[in-house]
Amino acid sequence: MMSEDLIQKVRKESLQLAVILVEMSSLRFQSTANFVLALFATVYMSVNAVCFAINYFDIDNPDVAVTSPLIFHLLEFWATLFFNVVGLFALLYSPIKLETITERPTLLKLIVFLNVASSFIAALLVSINLEKFEIAAHEIEYANELTMATIDLTLLGSLFRRRSQCVEDGIRVPDGTVGSVVIAAAIALLQLIVYNSLEDGEQLAHYLEFTFEFLSAGITFLFTMDNKFLADAKLRELQLACMD
Repeated sequence: MMSEDLIQKVRKESLQLAVILVEMSSLRFQSTANFVLALFATVYMSVNAVCFAINYFDIDNPDVAVTSPLIFHLLEFWATLFFNVVGLFALLYSPIKLETITERPTLLKLIVFLNVASSFIAALLVSINLEKFEIAAHEIEYANELTMATIDLTLLGSLFRRRSQCVEDGIRVPDGTVGSVVIAAAIALLQLIVYNSLEDGEQLAHYLEFTFEFLSAGITFLFTMDNKFLADAKLRELQLACMD
């Protein structure tokens, strides 16, 4: 019969193996999820490039417009909501802890959910009645740039820290939350000023918006691909550990 010590050893090794297998499965899923999210980010970049081109042809002038104002705004607002949801899942399926990305994870979660909620409200407004709610929806969207820029700068800061330091899970890294908010507020304020003050404010604000969101999608693409590579690297480490 097997001794009690041997039984305990076998149980311990079996438990460790089970934990490793679960972790490997989780990392495979995170790798695939982040690859899909990166693909969605590139789709959003393409949407903004198309919207930038459409905006060149004044949509309020039927003689030169290439589509109707309703279709243009539906594409603009619902694509933004779609991308904000992508950003939410990018944080959710990151293989690193949220505390490693920012010192204020609760604040970041609040910003992300406000970002999704505000973009959904704006998209609903233009879908219900573009003529009556266009101005209000744009005010919400351009104010929403505040939260988008804050998230982007947080993700970008995380990428820079990962490349400049050997950041491990569980290590809290200081972030520039105050500076991020100031820069983000400047971007949002610029769009609001252009939209509300200039004679052709909407078209010019759209140029700023699509440029900013194209760059925002690029940051999310880099973040999600970096997450994929990190998950793959951790998976290889576990596979080598199992072989040993």
